[in-house]
Amino acid sequence: MGMTSFFEIQCWLRKLYRRGTRFQQYVKVLADTHDLDSAGLRVYQEKLLHKMVRHCNKNVPYYRDLFRELKIRPDDIRTLQDLSKLPLIDKKTVQGNLDRFISRRHYNFLCNVGSTSGSTGTPGKFIRDFDAINFEHAVVWRQWQNAGDSGKKRISLRGDIIVPSSQNEPPFWRYNPANRELQMSSYHLSLDNSIHYIRKIQDFQPKILYCGPSMGHVLAKFFRHHGVNYRFDAVFTSSESLEPEIRDYIEAVFQTRIYDWYGQAERVAAIGQCQHHQYHIQEDYSIVELLPNRGDGTYELVGSQLHNYVMPLLRYRTQDFIYLKGDPAEFTRCACGSYFRKVEKILGRSYGYLLTPEGYHIAITAHIPVGVDNVIETQFYQEKQGEVVLKVLTNGSFSEVDRERLVLNTLKHTSPHMKVLVQEVSEIERGPNGKFINIVSNIKNSLN
Repeated sequence: MGMTSFFEIQCWLRKLYRRGTRFQQYVKVLADTHDLDSAGLRVYQEKLLHKMVRHCNKNVPYYRDLFRELKIRPDDIRTLQDLSKLPLIDKKTVQGNLDRFISRRHYNFLCNVGSTSGSTGTPGKFIRDFDAINFEHAVVWRQWQNAGDSGKKRISLRGDIIVPSSQNEPPFWRYNPANRELQMSSYHLSLDNSIHYIRKIQDFQPKILYCGPSMGHVLAKFFRHHGVNYRFDAVFTSSESLEPEIRDYIEAVFQTRIYDWYGQAERVAAIGQCQHHQYHIQEDYSIVELLPNRGDGTYELVGSQLHNYVMPLLRYRTQDFIYLKGDPAEFTRCACGSYFRKVEKILGRSYGYLLTPEGYHIAITAHIPVGVDNVIETQFYQEKQGEVVLKVLTNGSFSEVDRERLVLNTLKHTSPHMKVLVQEVSEIERGPNGKFINIVSNIKNSLN
């Protein structure tokens, strides 16, 4: 037996933090709330809502001042309908008042600082407390268990650089013993390296694949390219919109079923697929309002937290949209036993990937604009492998220093050999339903 590495110690401590006694308590609670009917869910939500509003009024400066300005008392907000007395907020509201959204009572060393995907080039900072983190993991764990995964061996391919980007030889992975998980670098997943990934997966024999759709799609293409058959018991996708053709491809190659998940760093709404492959708004996770979007049949998700007391968000606009299955107020029982509202399609974030000169696929670009001043939005546009145009919408004070920093960040997080052009624009075109698309690629992939 070799000595336990620092990384392995971190893995066990992270699991203890996220899946300890509090996590187990939430798992038991969520087993019961999953099957509540609409009346039961309303009682559950309104009880937690009133508790949260009282806390906000007493301990959160932004809401304390807002309630006074609107002449609202905590007892004025007890029901779901009462929430409409409060204005909608968004990322700009929160980031412009960041310190005032933080509770004066609950901010402690057990909290975790997260950031949004930065899909508009301006990543947001959000703080979560210990209870909220454990609750989040309990909700996700419920989906895994219902889909048949209760701790099976797994691989994760999540857009992370697991080993140094300069590394040219395997291993391009590391083992997390706490979760029986092989974490694989999506950065190094190229045609030249793909056979190393395939052989390692065959050797490790995982039953579960946890990935973003774009990376799962790339991995499946390489398996098919090499003519290698492999079957996963289940594939869990998140972080990006899952298009039907991508789902079909991954499921066909790996002879499996995908269970998709939607969430965001703000933790104000969650949507997951049940074992009958129906998308459900997780009604016991938060209070989700659905705002009609320009009469096109879609709804914007607006969420109010029920568990994060360090930085609570009420009526937060996610800027993500869905097609609903049925009426917004309709709670009907699914074959899985849940009365959670059904979703037809999630029009969330669509990432795609950048292709480096070495053939690496870069799906996550959120960290590239971090620390660059005077940038409002950033879009990565690629028409040729190894070359990328950064379209930037600026505040008018964008300097050569900002430009150089953007280029250097791009080279650092993609490839030192990437050709980078920064182009200031007056507007960045939106995708369907007004959704921002952070990576636009017109490269034809020869793999099928």
